[in-house]
Amino acid sequence: MRKVLFTVALLLTACFVSAQVSVVKEAKSLKSKPEEAAKAIEPALTNPETANDPETWKLAGDFQKAIYDEENMKLYLPGGQADTTKLYNSLAKMYDFYLKCDEIEQAKVQSGELKKPKFRKKNADALKTLRLNLVNGGGDAYNKGDYADALKYFGLFVDVVNEPMFADDDELKADTLNALYACYATLAANMLKDNQAVIKYGNIGKNHKEEGYRALMCLAETYGQKEGGDSAKWLEVIKEGTELFPKQEYFVGNIMDYYIQKGMVDEGLAQINKLLATSETPYYLYVKGILLYEKKQYDDAVAIFNKIISNNGDLVAEAYSKIGDCYFFPAQIIIRCQSWIVAIGSVFRIIYEISIHGLSQSSLSLIGRNSTVS
Repeated sequence: MRKVLFTVALLLTACFVSAQVSVVKEAKSLKSKPEEAAKAIEPALTNPETANDPETWKLAGDFQKAIYDEENMKLYLPGGQADTTKLYNSLAKMYDFYLKCDEIEQAKVQSGELKKPKFRKKNADALKTLRLNLVNGGGDAYNKGDYADALKYFGLFVDVVNEPMFADDDELKADTLNALYACYATLAANMLKDNQAVIKYGNIGKNHKEEGYRALMCLAETYGQKEGGDSAKWLEVIKEGTELFPKQEYFVGNIMDYYIQKGMVDEGLAQINKLLATSETPYYLYVKGILLYEKKQYDDAVAIFNKIISNNGDLVAEAYSKIGDCYFFPAQIIIRCQSWIVAIGSVFRIIYEISIHGLSQSSLSLIGRNSTVS
C-alpha cells in the first residue's frame, strides 16, 4: 500500500512539473504575441520547479523587451501614439527579469551546476543599451506627478551600475550621469517622504558638480525633521553644502542661522568674509550686516546695509529696514536709561524731602506719582 501511495505521489509531482514546463513551452510558442506570452509565463515565475531556471527569467525578460520595442517603435512612426505607461513599465520589468536571470545563473555557476553563464553577456548588452531610456521614464513619471514611478526608473538607472554583471565595467561606473540622475531620484524620494531613499540616492547625487546641491538640500530637509531627524547629520550636510556650493543661499542662510542661535557670531563672520572675498553679492553683504547687528556693532552694520543700497541691486528694502533696527534698538536702550535716571532722581528727591520735612503729605504724593515710572 505504501509503495502504491509513493508511486502516486511521484506521478503527481511529475505531472505538476510537466505542467509547469508546458507553461514555458506555451509561452515560447506565443513569442510573436509578446503580451500574451508575458501573461502565459507568469505562473512559471513563482513555481519553484521553473522559477529556479535562468531560462524562465530570460524568456520573461525577452517578452517584456518585445513589448517595449513595439511601443517604442510607435514613437518614430508618423502619427504614431505610444502607450508610455506600458512602454516604461515593460522596460522596468525587463530589467527586473534579466537581473533575476543573472542572479540564478551565477548561483548555478558557483555551485558547479553550470560551467559558465549562457545569458549574461546578451542580457548585459540589452540593459546597457536601453539604460538611458529609464531616464525618459523617470522624467515622464515625474512630470505627471507620479513620484513613485519616477523613483523606480531613476533608481534603476543608478542601481544597475552596482549589479554583478557590470562588476568589471569601469566605463559604466565612471558615468557622470549616475550622480546626476541620483539627484532626481532623491527629489522624487523627497516628494514621497521616503527618507531611506533620500539618504541612499542623496549621498550619490551630492557628488554631481552642477546639480548636487539639490540632493544636499533634500538630505538637509530629511535630517532636519523634528521627528526622526539627526541634528549632527544636518549640520554636516549644511557645512558640506556651504563648501561645495557656496553660491547657493540655502546653505549659507542655514549655517548663519545656526551660528547666531549658538552664539557663534564670530565664526559666522569669518566664513561670510571668505565668501565675500570670492563673490560680493547683495545676499552675502546682507548676511554680514545681520551678523554685525547681532554683535551690536551697529555703525559697522549700517555701513554694510548702505553699501547694499548704493549698489541698487537686490535686498535694498531689507537693508533700509535693518538700518531702522540699527537705530531703533539702541535708541530704546537710551530711552530706558533716561527713564531710569529720572526715576532714580525722583527717589533721591523723596529721600531728601523726608530727611528735611519728615514723611509729609507732599512726600506721599511724590511717592504716588513716581511709583509708576518704568
